[in-house]
Amino acid sequence: MLRHLGRYLRTAARVSRTRYPGFIFGLPLSGDDIPIFTYHDLTSQELRRDLEFLAINGYRTLSLDEYLHSRRQGAGSAATPSTRRRVLLSFDDARKSFWQTALPLLHEFDAHAVLFAPTYWMDPPSQRHLETRGALRNDLFMTWPQLRACVASGRVDVQSHAHRHALVAVSASRVDFANPHALARFDLYDWPMRRRGEYDELGRPALGTPVYHSMPLLSAPRRLLESAEATWACQERVERGGGEDFFNRPGWRTELKSVHDRHARARPGRFMPPAAFQRLLASEFEHSREAFQTQLGYAPCCIAYPWMLGSRVSLELARRFGLRAAFGVALDYRAERDHTLPLPVYGRLKCDWLRFMPGIQRHGALAAVRKKLGGLAGIQHLAH
Repeated sequence: MLRHLGRYLRTAARVSRTRYPGFIFGLPLSGDDIPIFTYHDLTSQELRRDLEFLAINGYRTLSLDEYLHSRRQGAGSAATPSTRRRVLLSFDDARKSFWQTALPLLHEFDAHAVLFAPTYWMDPPSQRHLETRGALRNDLFMTWPQLRACVASGRVDVQSHAHRHALVAVSASRVDFANPHALARFDLYDWPMRRRGEYDELGRPALGTPVYHSMPLLSAPRRLLESAEATWACQERVERGGGEDFFNRPGWRTELKSVHDRHARARPGRFMPPAAFQRLLASEFEHSREAFQTQLGYAPCCIAYPWMLGSRVSLELARRFGLRAAFGVALDYRAERDHTLPLPVYGRLKCDWLRFMPGIQRHGALAAVRKKLGGLAGIQHLAH
C-alpha cells in the first residue's frame, strides 16, 4: 500500500506543477502560440482522428526548422489568420508503430512531424555498448535504414532523444522487486539501469532484482551503484524458489526484503564519483551525436529529454555538444521563460490535448478537468 501511495503522491506533485495553455479550458489561441504535441506508441485510429481534426480546422503542421524560426521571431511578429493555427507534432522513442502507422498517415494528410530517436535502441545488439535484457530491438524499435527513409521523405525531422533513454537509482530507498506482475505492467524504459560487473544493463531485469527510487539519467543529481551482493542474493532466492512460482507464495515481498537488507548492510551500494557521473552524462550526448553522424550524415540540433527536462548541468552539456534547443514536457513550460538556461527550452503537451484546441468538434473544458483529475489516479511509473 505504501509503495502505491508514494507513486500516487509523486504523480500528484507532477500534475500540480504542470502548466497547461489556456486553450485546454476553452480560451482562444494567442497570436504567437504554437502548441507542441507529443506521441509515443500509437494506433492508426488515434492518429487519424487527430490529423482529421487538424485538417478540418485549418491547422498547419510545421517542420522543425519552421517552428524554431517562428519561435526566434517571437511575440513581436504579426500573426495573420493564415499563420495563427500552427502546431508541431512530435513523436518520441522511434518505435515501430511510427514506421508502420504514423509515417503513412503523415503522407496521406500532407503533414510534417519531428521524430526523437534514442540511438542506443536503434543499434543491432552486437553493436551496443551496454547489455540488454527483455525485448530485442527488432520487436519494438525502428532501424537506421527506416530512420534514413524518414529523413529522405521530407516529412520527418529526426532528432535526438538522448542515447540510452535511461533511469538511474538516486537513493538506496527500495520501491519494489522485479516480479511477473510488474514486468507485464511497466514499459521497457521504466526499469532503471543497473550495474552488472563492469557493465551496465538496460531493459527488463531478472526476477527478484531490487528496484530503487530513480530519476531520468539526464535529470538526476547523482547515481547510486546498487549493492551487487544484495541484487545477486535476491535473484538467487527467486531462482531457487521456482522462478515465477516464487511469487505465488504469501509474503514473498517480505522474504526478499529480508534477504536484500541482510546483504545490503554487509556490502551497501555506493554513489558514483562525481567525475564519473559527469562522464556518464556527457556520453549520452557523445554517443547520440556519433550515431547520428555515422548513420544519418548529420549531427542533431535538438533534443527531447526523456520524461522531463534535464538538469542545468545536462543542458550545459547539450549546448557544448552543439544542440541549440531542448524540448521537455508540459511540466517544463515555465522553463521557456527562464532566459538564464544554457539553451532555449520548449514545453510539450501529451497528444491527448490536441483536440481541445479551437475548432469544430473540439473537446470542452469539463472534459479537460476530468482528464486532469484522472491524471492524479494514473500511476505511470514504478521507480520515479
